[in-house]
Amino acid sequence: MGETMHQRLAGVALIGAALFGVAACASGGGTKPATFHPGGTMAGASAAPSAAAGGVTMPPFGKNVHIDMTTWKPADPSQAQAVLTDKNYELAYLYAEYTGGSDQSWTPYVNSNMQTEVQQAMTQPGIAGESFTGTIRFFDMQVVADPTVAGNLDVSACFDNAQSDNTDLKTGKVIPSTVPAAQHYYRYTDQLAKNSAGSWQVIADLPPVYYPRAKECKP
Repeated sequence: MGETMHQRLAGVALIGAALFGVAACASGGGTKPATFHPGGTMAGASAAPSAAAGGVTMPPFGKNVHIDMTTWKPADPSQAQAVLTDKNYELAYLYAEYTGGSDQSWTPYVNSNMQTEVQQAMTQPGIAGESFTGTIRFFDMQVVADPTVAGNLDVSACFDNAQSDNTDLKTGKVIPSTVPAAQHYYRYTDQLAKNSAGSWQVIADLPPVYYPRAKECKP
């Protein structure tokens, strides 16, 4: 891909002292005309997600995309729920990118502040009007107690999109990458907190750590 999702969000908005917001776009009123999608579907058209191993909800990506999501989960039940929420959020966010910013299946996984931040991010050049093809990998996932907010958790994983390409949403043509090769491999960290109903939600995204600093993230 020409840019990573976390690169696109870095600098959009700062939450708290050092945390960058991540969320996804909420479409405005009215129905957006269907657009040809490189995967053979119509962007914005209804499509059913599928259940994958470990309870992960896999969005209906086209056959031109393969998402390799780690099956790892912690033994602690509460941490396991936080990890599952994070996996589903990351997959839903990728699908929003895949549809050029139009899909909104990410919304159950974030709080209200995040919705605003990502709504802005999804309208930026490099997301709106684009899609992607190829393989994206999530691996070496971890979860730890957040060091700044008691009760919150930080879920991190390696992200590898070196085998994917950004494409024009309408034509399907590959858009040449402007990202240094090493930045296709990095570790992201999402901060999660429980809402009033006791469910985990992603509330912030720390700046990514790129290879070679994140040595474990390059295969």
